[in-house]
Amino acid sequence: MNDHIILSSTALAVDHNLTLTLLSNSTIDSIETTNNCSVALQYLVVEQIFYLYIMSPICLIGLILNVINLIVFFDRSFKNLTFKYLRLIAFVDCITCILVFIYCITNYTRPRTLNDKYFRIWYLVNVYFPMANITAACNVLLTITVTIERLVSVRWPMSKQRLFSSNRVLLTLIICFLFPVLANSVNFLVYRVGECNNFDVTIIATTNAYKWFGICKEILLRFIPICILICSNCLLLSTVHAANKKFKPKTKSVQNPTLTTTMSISLHPSTNGHDTKPINKYISESQSQTDSLIPTSLEEGTNGQQRPSFVSTTSKSKMHIRKQQQEKQLTIMLVWLSSLYLCGQIPMLCAYPNFIFKDTKKISYKYYALVVNLLELITYLANFFIYVKFTTQYQLVFRTKIKQLFFCFFKSS
Repeated sequence: MNDHIILSSTALAVDHNLTLTLLSNSTIDSIETTNNCSVALQYLVVEQIFYLYIMSPICLIGLILNVINLIVFFDRSFKNLTFKYLRLIAFVDCITCILVFIYCITNYTRPRTLNDKYFRIWYLVNVYFPMANITAACNVLLTITVTIERLVSVRWPMSKQRLFSSNRVLLTLIICFLFPVLANSVNFLVYRVGECNNFDVTIIATTNAYKWFGICKEILLRFIPICILICSNCLLLSTVHAANKKFKPKTKSVQNPTLTTTMSISLHPSTNGHDTKPINKYISESQSQTDSLIPTSLEEGTNGQQRPSFVSTTSKSKMHIRKQQQEKQLTIMLVWLSSLYLCGQIPMLCAYPNFIFKDTKKISYKYYALVVNLLELITYLANFFIYVKFTTQYQLVFRTKIKQLFFCFFKSS
């Protein structure tokens, strides 16, 4: 069986490849046969422990955390376009966690009958294999889109309204979901349930065209996105560093607020020849605070007269500073999300056959595959902790949702 073809077409590609390469060399075997057909699936003991007892609980945790992300991001306070993209990423991660969890359960437990085995292989061929590739590709494109959107917001804010209009955003989302479906639709035709309900490949998987198709897809959906994310992160970090350096508060000499300064203002002689006396003006700290209240508009009072309404410039500046702080938090959060995503994708790229590992049947490659799959799966659940750490708005909404949940629970009980 061609390992290169198998690996180049999977979402958790190394994961799937390991299962297939062990079909002829297994440490867990069963002597149960029905009509000369083996009922058992074959895998290593370490794989069963790793995927069944470690990765499947991680999938459940990731599913729960991404459902929480969806609930929080559906709150009306998250009106920023960035959060709309993050909402879609959480939705795609939910689907991926469900697919991988079912895969871990069905592929690393012993089937009881041939019909049971048929269902497991059918799920692997017709559901997990193509759908996991589609969700992984959608995750890639959405991560790139939200990173570029944040980069435009902080580096070229005047162009954001034009570049991210409603029509363009809709077109971008269509591409993010339609292109992965088209690129991975061939996966429905590559594998099938063979004799004795075993996994088998079709004639398409043995062609050179499919081989080159897998290489091109790996370049488009893994290598190029990695390069884009690295460049975008560098630009985001440089922008944040420049902003911190520009708006860094300067040290001021500490003054006693009780002291007052005297300003002598001399009025020059007027045209009538009369001189005015110098005026001593005392400016205190309290007076400077009252000067910050300036009339901005006229309002009609109860007696029909116009009266000035005073708006504090201090409150305006505080709102501006708060908005800048939120933008900064959002940018740093996106840098962490992109970096976390790169931590899972770069090792997966190195696991591509004939890129670093020439022989995918070696034990070193198999253990490397376990680590790579674990890293990629962790990225699906670690987003929650990044949101909580770097987004104050997420913390507030999350606490509110938790309080509402407990209140409804105790009220019903």
